[in-house]
Amino acid sequence: MRYRKISHYIKPSFWVFLLIAALLWYGDKLGDRYTTEVVLPVEVQNDFSSRLWIEDPLGDVTCRAEGVGSKLMAYKMRMGERITIPMSQLTLIPVRGSKQTFRVDKNSLTGALAGSVKDLRIHEILDTAFTINVSPVELRRMALRSRIEVETARQYMSVGGVRLDPDSVDVRGPRAVLDTMEAVFTRPRHYAEVKTTVSGRIDLEQPDGILLSTKQAAYRAEVVPFTQHTLELPVRVENIPSGMMATIVPSRVRVVVNVPLRDYERIREERLHAYVDYTSVRKEQSGKCAVRIDSLPAGTQVVRVEPQFVEPFFTRR
Repeated sequence: MRYRKISHYIKPSFWVFLLIAALLWYGDKLGDRYTTEVVLPVEVQNDFSSRLWIEDPLGDVTCRAEGVGSKLMAYKMRMGERITIPMSQLTLIPVRGSKQTFRVDKNSLTGALAGSVKDLRIHEILDTAFTINVSPVELRRMALRSRIEVETARQYMSVGGVRLDPDSVDVRGPRAVLDTMEAVFTRPRHYAEVKTTVSGRIDLEQPDGILLSTKQAAYRAEVVPFTQHTLELPVRVENIPSGMMATIVPSRVRVVVNVPLRDYERIREERLHAYVDYTSVRKEQSGKCAVRIDSLPAGTQVVRVEPQFVEPFFTRR
């Protein structure tokens, strides 16, 4: 008598239903609660009030935890979400012989994990020594600089550029990082064909390794219609010593300015002054010096000065 394989007597549908039954049973069991040993991926976050800065904030903590099977299985398979813990919630104990390595107190770590992982109950931390490396931090006040571009429509101009509020922020981080920074910048933003004042709030760019006292700033860029105006102004010498006389060649310059319409009546030759500084002239080997314009209304832009350079000659009285 010939014996056939067992698969000859069992239909393929049997195996399908057996697999489905096993999956359903397994899925049902994953909904039960268990207590087991798991490894939790942890990130200790630097906070603004801390006096120390964590150099390597990522780590793993082995603990005994209670939770539903699916959640525990995710951490068993290293697929669980990383748990973030503010540094202010931890108690650090110095490690003998090192100024930068600290051991995290188990009780504070247990409490921090319990507060951060809502769907797990932490029974016990099994790591004998969970340590982090830190470095001293500094607090500096840095200026805010705008990366907002306002492109105005024809015959419109921006008055005073983009103003930020606040104009500076507190920056906290390691000295090595702060030394590389000159200012804190806003996110880029571009406006085109603008005919009216623009304003709003914008996020700040936060470089890696530092914290900012605020994450946003208010901005405002005043845009107004303007006209172009040309004036003929005499050139004078500022800060000339007593007993000295100056002859300037040429003695007058032609100044072209863009002026907001609201300030047009304030642009008069008798109200504006073209000048050179005596001290600056003496420093120039060529004897020529750039002409400057003062007493301009706020927002007025000097397009050009013709000629841009004049040559003063000095004599004693």
